[in-house]
Amino acid sequence: MADGSAMTWPVGQDGDMPEIQFGMNLHHIGSQDEFHRLARRVDELGFDVFAAPDHLGAAAPFGALAAAAVLSERLRLRTYVLNIGFWNAALLAREVATLDVLSGGRAELGLGAEHMKAEYDDAGLPWLPHAERVAGLAEMVGEVRGRLAEPAHEPEPVQRPIPLMVAAMSGTGLSIAARHADIVGFAGLRQRKGAPPGTFDLCSAGETADRVAAVRMEAGDREYRSDVLLQRVVLDPDPERIAEELCALLPGATPEMVLESPFVLLATDADAAAEELLRRRQEFGFDSVTTHQPSMEALGEVIAALGS
Repeated sequence: MADGSAMTWPVGQDGDMPEIQFGMNLHHIGSQDEFHRLARRVDELGFDVFAAPDHLGAAAPFGALAAAAVLSERLRLRTYVLNIGFWNAALLAREVATLDVLSGGRAELGLGAEHMKAEYDDAGLPWLPHAERVAGLAEMVGEVRGRLAEPAHEPEPVQRPIPLMVAAMSGTGLSIAARHADIVGFAGLRQRKGAPPGTFDLCSAGETADRVAAVRMEAGDREYRSDVLLQRVVLDPDPERIAEELCALLPGATPEMVLESPFVLLATDADAAAEELLRRRQEFGFDSVTTHQPSMEALGEVIAALGS
């Protein structure tokens, strides 16, 4: 995998070899040494993507990704995902092109329509209604891609085009992803209607299947990766108990819903988790799997089980 390509495993007995790509989404940087250990561990565990979010109170995404590029010559580097209200197209194009050059062509640009109003309040930025944020996402996608495609853009990106990810769970957000993204990100959490901003519900398996079908229909013959964000990965002899504990963090969820959700992976061991991921690959088409830093070691065990 020295070229940064995804890891592959057989599925079923029909000879198919669907690719599954694995990513880790950064949560915390405590020190330089801690970050160095983290980046090397992500590489050792067999992940394909080092990802960084865009939240106040966390590390700046492009700085973190540029540092990871120095520590690993293999990992791809993805913003997961940028809040479009924090950026304008000209400055964003400069940032992602710089990262692409410094990493030798491993940058991936992930964009989203934002979901944390408190961060906008903290930054003194306007918080727009959802429809306006989605419209802004569509506009940003077009403007940034246009700038990066300009022959005279400086710095000149190594990749043309730089892979674009659009992550969402709403129908309108996923519609943009279906039409434009190289990687369609299924976030798994959706804003609860009528609740304060930042109040989320975990999407069910049935709702996810509907969203996946809608994206497939709108994308038509256009090729794209389908990424699922695993909010938690837990390997435990009693998954039902873990599901009950998670319900305390997800008001309205039931243990059955948590166990069935494609955005949580609870299993007795790594082998059982690997089988479940492959089942979801066939059911939902997820050929890219990302989890947050706290679940990195557990998903690393699953990667090893898939490779054995």
